[in-house]
Amino acid sequence: MDTYRIALFLHIVALIVAASAGGVSKLAVSRRIHARTVGEALDWLNVQISASGAFPISLATFVITGSYMVSLGGPHAWLNGFVVSGLVGVAFLLASGTYLGIKGKALKQVLEGMAKTGADRPAPRMAPPKLVAILPLANTGVALGVVFDMAAKPASIPVALGIVAASAAITVGMSRLRKSRRVVQPTVVERA
Repeated sequence: MDTYRIALFLHIVALIVAASAGGVSKLAVSRRIHARTVGEALDWLNVQISASGAFPISLATFVITGSYMVSLGGPHAWLNGFVVSGLVGVAFLLASGTYLGIKGKALKQVLEGMAKTGADRPAPRMAPPKLVAILPLANTGVALGVVFDMAAKPASIPVALGIVAASAAITVGMSRLRKSRRVVQPTVVERA
């Protein structure tokens, strides 16, 4: 067994941890949106915030293990498209996660303030800012694009970045399309 295989294993474990945390976060967001009370909404937000703590650790593990594996290929290896797209993807995910974390903490303060007057009060129906709604979808697309690039290993930087951008756009687009299909259709009731 060599150090490359150990680094690859840790790289894959970081992917599994990030995907698991992402699943828990998305579940918590859905539950928070559908919470009946302020206390329940706050509980689900705390689950989301806790799960989100795995992302910076996963991103650091990706960069450290990936850098080690790429360094074994020599200095020219850093110019491969899949390597550049991986680094750009990590930078995007870190920036996005930071922004979402700031917004999540602001929402927590609002919910905590509401909970002081009664955690059993009905939860408010709050629409998130458009960017807060879109970023988690884009994050999923970016992550899938990077994983595709890691598997396919395109040498071209524009091709690799194009795959990541297209994956993000497709993920966001599919979600928007699905939401537009959820519009309630009026029902025609025939009179007897």
